[in-house]
Amino acid sequence: MEFNANSITFIYVHGAGNKPAEPDLKRAWDEDLFERDMGDRTRMVHYADLLHDRPATIAADACSASGALGALVSDAFAGTALLEDAEARETFGKMAPDGQEFALSLTISMAARAASPMGLAPTAGARPAAGAAELLPLPAPLRRFLLRQLLRHLIPDANGYFFTSARDRIRDRLRTVLDAVNGPVAVVSHSLGTVVAYEVLSEADFAHKEVPLFVTLGSPLGYTEIQDVITRPLRIPAPVRLWTNFADPLDVVTLDTTLADDFRGAAKVIADFVVDNPSPNNHASCGYLRSRHVRDAVTAAG
Repeated sequence: MEFNANSITFIYVHGAGNKPAEPDLKRAWDEDLFERDMGDRTRMVHYADLLHDRPATIAADACSASGALGALVSDAFAGTALLEDAEARETFGKMAPDGQEFALSLTISMAARAASPMGLAPTAGARPAAGAAELLPLPAPLRRFLLRQLLRHLIPDANGYFFTSARDRIRDRLRTVLDAVNGPVAVVSHSLGTVVAYEVLSEADFAHKEVPLFVTLGSPLGYTEIQDVITRPLRIPAPVRLWTNFADPLDVVTLDTTLADDFRGAAKVIADFVVDNPSPNNHASCGYLRSRHVRDAVTAAG
């Protein structure tokens, strides 16, 4: 890959799920995106150790059937029912007699979609129906409650970020890296990492940071339920000159493949691209990073 040797530094922000140790994960992203070790030109914002007791092997984030998205699903989910949660029983008991059954069905349905994303569309490459990005067409407080129940049982890392004290510690990892880099940075983020990056780049302390490129891969930022619990108003962070968003329409985390219709900025727009993530689950970071379109966008920035 041709690469211009100038002063820009690339900052990686990984997604949910346990990850290898920081040096191993950084090297894997270097190879996936640039096809070589990039040394000090790239930095990995690693926060998996805040949510997991010990690092995973490098294979846990590989383009394999047991890769990135499968790692998000808690082993405990199979034996857990939302009906067993006292808070859920009380809340849904006030809604309607079948409210508990609805919540449980919703959680199971979304778990099945996450475990088998190929079942989302009848034919390869088919686009989800309009409005699919709002998974829970309910009042905002109820969406927030259901989202927490869902994440707690299905994607515990995301639950840890959105609803526990780990949120600020995770963001601190990115703040520290941004503070340590002099000169322009390009932020390349995946999955939950796109949320972390969006929120930190939206902070006033980084308004004057030079960020010529912000890349989001397999981002859940298009979901109404996620927008309910992130930094608002929804807008392109002040330091970002260009935001490019890449999504596979069969990636369950990005059923809404566009962000430009949700996030805007003065004289700035998001460039949305639909790409083919060839990983078995259509979500793995390696599948996005190896995309020619993603590589071209990053190379142009560098």
